[in-house]
Amino acid sequence: MALGFNVQDVRNIGLEGRPDPEVMAADAIIITRDRGFTNIRTWSENFTAGVIFINLPDDIPARVVNARIVELLTQRLSVSLLGAITSVELRRALSRTVRRRS
Repeated sequence: MALGFNVQDVRNIGLEGRPDPEVMAADAIIITRDRGFTNIRTWSENFTAGVIFINLPDDIPARVVNARIVELLTQRLSVSLLGAITSVELRRALSRTVRRRS
């Protein structure tokens, strides 16, 4: 998709099953259902990329989840996602900035 984002799957870059700090070391916005990534106390001091937390029921089809992510990425400036926790919900996406890039 031509949204201007370089997307990598942890399974394809050797990070599947690795501890969260190792995943965060990739310095990329993380899209996840893992609530652990939303705990900013576990973020390394250098992690400023941000997290997009998929806060949708588990029975939502992947095509709907993907559509919600694409909708978010087309409606927001990418810079607004940096250093933020963004929660993607059924009817909205909420962002809270927690750390700015220097």
